Amino acid sequence: MIRPFLTFRCLSCAAALACLGAWPAAHAAETPQEGDEPAEPQAHYALGALVTSGPDYAGGGGRKTSLRPAWAIEYGRFRLSTSRGSAFMGHGLSPKDSGGASATLAQGDQFNVSASLRIDKGRDASDAPILIGLPSVRSTLRARVSTGYALTPRWSVGAGISQDVLGRDGGAQISTSVGYTWPLTEQTKVVFGAGASFGDRKYLRSHFGVPPGSASPLPVFAPGAGLYSVDAGVEVMSALSRHWVALGAVRVSQLQGDARRSPLTVDPTGYSVSVGLAYRCCR
Repeated sequence: MIRPFLTFRCLSCAAALACLGAWPAAHAAETPQEGDEPAEPQAHYALGALVTSGPDYAGGGGRKTSLRPAWAIEYGRFRLSTSRGSAFMGHGLSPKDSGGASATLAQGDQFNVSASLRIDKGRDASDAPILIGLPSVRSTLRARVSTGYALTPRWSVGAGISQDVLGRDGGAQISTSVGYTWPLTEQTKVVFGAGASFGDRKYLRSHFGVPPGSASPLPVFAPGAGLYSVDAGVEVMSALSRHWVALGAVRVSQLQGDARRSPLTVDPTGYSVSVGLAYRCCR
């Protein structure tokens, strides 16, 4: 049975991070019971900071480290967040989360469907020396539809498709994932996950191609559509108190297919590390 989105539920491995020890009593009180009047949606927010270290670009041989503010606001079925800010609300620390606006379209006891809009910042030729002479990957607006399904209380799967809606050669992407949630303690959850990413020809050529006539000394390369990346990682999230939460993640990704064969790919295997701390209220 599909229910209106009234309270935040742990439907996926990433979302299960939200159900930490500081919240069970409050969450149980908010969950409507049979015969009860539906509760009014309430606003929740998180405000914190993240330190992230990862490759300078997908396939790059350099690294970049950044410290940035991260925040998220939820009201009923709607959420607005900065890049990776929604992780503090229990939605997982995905490296592809660039923030934006999202809404839950449908939600049941084991599944959810959501839609979102986010800004894809693209890639600049100044990001790495090897990119000099190549066209920049222009920033654009991406629309995404995603779904998650809880196979068991601990195992879940998910999939999503995103599209460049401004026609700036961003193309389309499809992602799939599987995750396992391990409740280490009442306050701490550990999530193990793996995923795969696919792109159409337009996406692969803008990110891994070398067009003819460019000022780059690299050979011309025109990748085709298909699987371009697989990844695996672990996330840990712990409620330090009723309002303070800490999280950390380590993720390894490896380029596949034409993306791996691209002249732009210096190192097909990359890893990223993220740690963060936030104050959140008021679940």
